Amino acid sequence: MLGCKPIDVPLDKNCKLRADLGAKIDDVNIYRSMVGSLIYLSITRLHLSYAVGLVSQFMQQPTKPHLDCIRRILRYVKATQNYGLFHRADLDMKLERYTDADWVGSQTDRRSTSGYMFTLGSAAISCSSKKQAIVALSSTKVEYRGAAIATCEEVWIRRLLANLGQYTDGAVTIWCDNMSNIQLAKNPVFHARTKNIEVHYHFVREKVIDGEVDLLYVRTNRQVADILTKGLSIEKHTQFRDMMGVISIDMLVGKLEGKEE
Repeated sequence: MLGCKPIDVPLDKNCKLRADLGAKIDDVNIYRSMVGSLIYLSITRLHLSYAVGLVSQFMQQPTKPHLDCIRRILRYVKATQNYGLFHRADLDMKLERYTDADWVGSQTDRRSTSGYMFTLGSAAISCSSKKQAIVALSSTKVEYRGAAIATCEEVWIRRLLANLGQYTDGAVTIWCDNMSNIQLAKNPVFHARTKNIEVHYHFVREKVIDGEVDLLYVRTNRQVADILTKGLSIEKHTQFRDMMGVISIDMLVGKLEGKEE
């Protein structure tokens, strides 16, 4: 793949992989080795989390379309070798969170993928892209499950920052593009209509009442967590990647040289 042609987006926005799609490949070890390397790479390339998570679901019996998908990711990696997270020192260390879910997005089992991202200052510090364990019957339930998982992570991050002497006063802003999810967390009247949602997911509501989190609406075209739940167009992928704080070294050097002049 050293001589491959670079590409601007790791996944086609219409990419829908299935376990029974295409012919099986002869050497599964090559596939597993590449997936393992990409998992390691996604530790610092957070915007690759969804694409890597998708191909890692087929490590048991990979097929040619799955291998082609990995090759596409590698073509994107070649195009972004000089990209990384950049944390600016001149911004307030404000903790914010974006949470989103792709309802019944999996073509294999119709499970949903939930994603969240935490930013501190100018760039992301934590993110997750994970397929949920059960099939959800409504988009509200999917979004609420994802918000609950991310809220647990938020509690842990706040404690970690406190141990490091970086205290976060006030509520952590949670940006969500599902109004039903927000109303469910803030208004107890809606709970009688959603008894199928397990009790422990009302953990989100408790945090809202306690003033630890503030669930706010964000338009879909500004929902950064979309990059962790589905394939996107080039324009959206680039926009959300920049919002995560992932920029190229050349871009950073250009900005610094411009300030010096």
